[in-house]
Amino acid sequence: MSNSLPPDQRPPRLRDDEPIALLVTFLAFGAIFWWALSQGRGTWDLASFVPGLSGSPAPTTSPSAFPTLAPTSPATVDRGTGTSNPAGVTSSPAPTPQPTVGLGTSEPQVVPTAAPTVIPTVAPTAAPTNPSGVTPASPSPVPPAPPSSASPAPGKAIAFPDVPANYWAAPFIGALSARGIIGGFPDGTFKPNQPVTRAQFAVQLQKAFTKPDRQPPKQFTDIPPGSRWATAVDKAVKANFMSGYPEGDFRPEQDVSRAEAVTSMAQGLKLQQPADPEAILQGYRDRDQVPSWARGRIAAAIQAGIFSGDPDTQLLNPARPATRADIAALVYKGLEASGTAAK
Repeated sequence: MSNSLPPDQRPPRLRDDEPIALLVTFLAFGAIFWWALSQGRGTWDLASFVPGLSGSPAPTTSPSAFPTLAPTSPATVDRGTGTSNPAGVTSSPAPTPQPTVGLGTSEPQVVPTAAPTVIPTVAPTAAPTNPSGVTPASPSPVPPAPPSSASPAPGKAIAFPDVPANYWAAPFIGALSARGIIGGFPDGTFKPNQPVTRAQFAVQLQKAFTKPDRQPPKQFTDIPPGSRWATAVDKAVKANFMSGYPEGDFRPEQDVSRAEAVTSMAQGLKLQQPADPEAILQGYRDRDQVPSWARGRIAAAIQAGIFSGDPDTQLLNPARPATRADIAALVYKGLEASGTAAK
């Protein structure tokens, strides 16, 4: 006995092309369904459709995956690397703080998130003070150094460390310092071998001698009224100790020569010139170096005992600059000749 269906109740048999058509139709509907699900959703998560399926959500991508272009920003420079960024493109929307490099540059450093750097203001260094009130040594030793705690009382000679007791001019220097006519330098020295200028010699004459005016005052082109030398030069000229040059100047900073100093002293003291100056100058080996305008006055000074040249060498050295020791000896002997040395 057979269980097969009768021929009129059997299902119709599929043709050979019908399975293929069904497969294509299914795939088409599946693609449409897939496309519909993906609209409005960044990613497709199977767990949201299948209940009970657990797992970590898929990471989302940054909406700023592509660099943004700053359309109008000028070219910038990366201060960390020194590279140029002419287009102003940034790889991240958040600005990255850059350290401030090089204080004092012409372009300011912009740090968006860091606190402003505070640079302390340094006050300029004040000039050093001089609480003791002692001034540095001046190249001009005249007028004498101001008195200090180490200065002796009036009437007592100053013991200069560079003028030993056996120095040839020590008696003259000691006597004049005791009378306040000459002084030393702020460091306590006398500097006996330092040359004397014409203006300094005028100051020595002013301090040592009080003479009546015998000449009218004269205005020199290089000594304006009120200058530091004006009073001393004016008195030396009016007392006929000194005079200027034919050009109308006095030349106060010029070293006074031995011939000039001796001639000035003989002229100011009105020493009588000898009848035969050459006979007196004969004993000196360098007599021919004495200028003609000074021969009679120098001979008068030698005759009066206020100048003797260098007895050891028999030289006058008339052109050599007179030193502080030379002037001290000449001034003291001039005072002695005028009868005021012991006063």
